[in-house]
Amino acid sequence: MPDPVLTDFSSIPERPTKASVLQACTLLNPLTEAQREDLIESSFMAYAERGELIWHAGSPAEYAAIIGVGFIKMTKLNPSGQEMAVELLGPGQCLGLMVVLEGRSFPLSALAATHCWYMKASARNLIAAYQANDKLKDQVVRNLGPRLRRAHDMMSRLSSGKVEQRIAAILFILADSYGARNGHAINIQVPLTRQDIAEMAGTTTETSIRVLSKWQKEGVVATDKHLISILDEAKLTEVMSQ
Repeated sequence: MPDPVLTDFSSIPERPTKASVLQACTLLNPLTEAQREDLIESSFMAYAERGELIWHAGSPAEYAAIIGVGFIKMTKLNPSGQEMAVELLGPGQCLGLMVVLEGRSFPLSALAATHCWYMKASARNLIAAYQANDKLKDQVVRNLGPRLRRAHDMMSRLSSGKVEQRIAAILFILADSYGARNGHAINIQVPLTRQDIAEMAGTTTETSIRVLSKWQKEGVVATDKHLISILDEAKLTEVMSQ
């Protein structure tokens, strides 16, 4: 009989509070104080290890997920049966909301790209809040178009079989959601390990280390602990389009 798999508890990120997770989700900012308290009361925090399936495509949408720590990727099967990343979501972002509001089954699978904490927000309470809050309706509609464009952009960028192109695409996608300009540099303001980037790009940690070390020597990126900055946007764009 094989030995049981043991969880490395030292690698589990600190659990955030439900209130802090909901506060960081700008999409749900229009919630009234009463709706916010109701959603916090009816929801709970869940933990997923890297690679863990959060929901299957086709499963009923009983909750939406608001990410507190880490990254979750939305995936679908391509015609050859391979899993393909469609969207990458991180802290402060909500997944599954439109599906919940429309009462459909999830069209995509959700997979933890890194160790993560996420808030499972009750479908019933989200629907009630949406129906009673015109400002929330407007916010969701305004968010839909840009998010669809980002998802399409990610699919096209990650369709390449070259590792360097995929890692470059991941950095640009993260910079789009979490980047802050500092002169010519773009600082990605979420901590990322080489393993995190490898998992999101579908490669090994060793390859991720090799590629980022090469780019750092060439002045394309810079790293400070687990924070990454894009220093040469033109060069990274060139890598991605090769």
